[in-house]
Amino acid sequence: MSLADERRAIRENVAATRAPTAGAQRRAIGQRLEAERRGAQVVEDLQRLQRTPQQRRTLRTVPPVGAVPATRGRGNYTPPPATGGGIASPLVEQPGTRELYDAETFVSIDGLLAFRVRRVKAINMLDANGAEVVMEFANVP
Repeated sequence: MSLADERRAIRENVAATRAPTAGAQRRAIGQRLEAERRGAQVVEDLQRLQRTPQQRRTLRTVPPVGAVPATRGRGNYTPPPATGGGIASPLVEQPGTRELYDAETFVSIDGLLAFRVRRVKAINMLDANGAEVVMEFANVP
């Protein structure tokens, strides 16, 4: 018999001897935890300490306010216009509304070429429904 067979036999023997008690222990622990969560023992102890029975009081009735009895509300529903929401295509740029960042100068690596660039900051456009759309851009090199 090899060492692996001996270990397997020991494991099976231990599992067989513990199986009946482990299930009972788990059930007992579960019942105890459930009783603690519900507070059954605490309630019983408090009821034993209390000598006078608790009297139930009823709430006083509140007289109705106003002369008009309560009725179901009524109203006419007018659904919002079905525009579809969002931006309607195509977008048309409006002349003279383009905003630009300040000019930046870039020089080539060898220093022979230099040029100035002004990046777009915002463009105002109109969509197909006539709503204004503003597109703002970051000044990223």
